[in-house]
Amino acid sequence: MLLFSVLISLMLVAPGDIVISEIMYNPDGPTLGIDDRYEWIELCNIGAVPLQLDGMMLSDGGNQLFLEGFLLDASSRVVIAADEQSFTEAYGTGITVIPWDGVWTKLSNSSDTLLLYSSNGQVLDELAYSDSWGLVEGDTTRSEADGRGSSLEKINILGPNTEDNWAPSIDWACPGTDPETGDSVCWGTPGSVNSVE
Repeated sequence: MLLFSVLISLMLVAPGDIVISEIMYNPDGPTLGIDDRYEWIELCNIGAVPLQLDGMMLSDGGNQLFLEGFLLDASSRVVIAADEQSFTEAYGTGITVIPWDGVWTKLSNSSDTLLLYSSNGQVLDELAYSDSWGLVEGDTTRSEADGRGSSLEKINILGPNTEDNWAPSIDWACPGTDPETGDSVCWGTPGSVNSVE
């Protein structure tokens, strides 16, 4: 009976089972690289059972990425990378990157809406972000997540996709340094618990 329940759960992924948990929508060119190769999106299984991602689609209207077969364990995270080879060169081989089929036409650096669909077309999660998210009060330039090196992370993984529940990553055990200042540059926490959680 338990096996049957688990199989049903694997087939019927529903809203509230999986969320978009982190995005690198505008990589810092000097330290990480160009958007076409170094953008990525993290998904997190917030449910209690493993989820089969095969057939799910991630879209922003331009991008339509069809996820290939992957069983995502409960409370685990996985990365969808614009270019898997570039991602691995930057972050190493210890982070799970799942294969996809389709077209990646770059995420908007100003604002965009990401939609995660189930294999039967149901919207599982929706994130409408803006480059103003994470902008420090009084800063008239840009957020740390807007081309300054940080990713944009969800604060409360179970909370809503509103501006006050997303912030630039702040982990400073970083893989790179700014070539101009020598300071550590945060490239986010792909595949791991968000630094702002």
